[in-house]
Amino acid sequence: MENKTTEFSFVLKKSKYGVGVFAVHGIKAKTFLKLFGDQVPGKKVAKKRKKEDLPKIFQEYCIDRGDIMLCPKDFGRMEVGWHLNHSKKPNAAHKNYKYYALRDIKEGEEITIDYNSLEEPEENKETYYKHT
Repeated sequence: MENKTTEFSFVLKKSKYGVGVFAVHGIKAKTFLKLFGDQVPGKKVAKKRKKEDLPKIFQEYCIDRGDIMLCPKDFGRMEVGWHLNHSKKPNAAHKNYKYYALRDIKEGEEITIDYNSLEEPEENKETYYKHT
């Protein structure tokens, strides 16, 4: 188990929900998860876009804020953190959108979060989270 993550800590693989983020090595509880590249305070990892200007197929990768979506800066180069899947029993959570391990995470385990913590409108949750 390690108490540090790097660019070599996560890999995208097939998940029961499509594509997910998986740990390459064991990660100790409370460890910062480097899911969004060189994430530093004050540097934004998302870009605000008008929902009406965003093709529907890309909206599922964004955080819904009503008429505005928080999206990857560049859909052609999405960081692994944009592929986190939902779980009612997640092993990771965010504090001001910086992600940490809630418990020890085993090598090969999928990293999951509770999408309810993303503060999306209630009317969207039925559609987005129906598979969980």
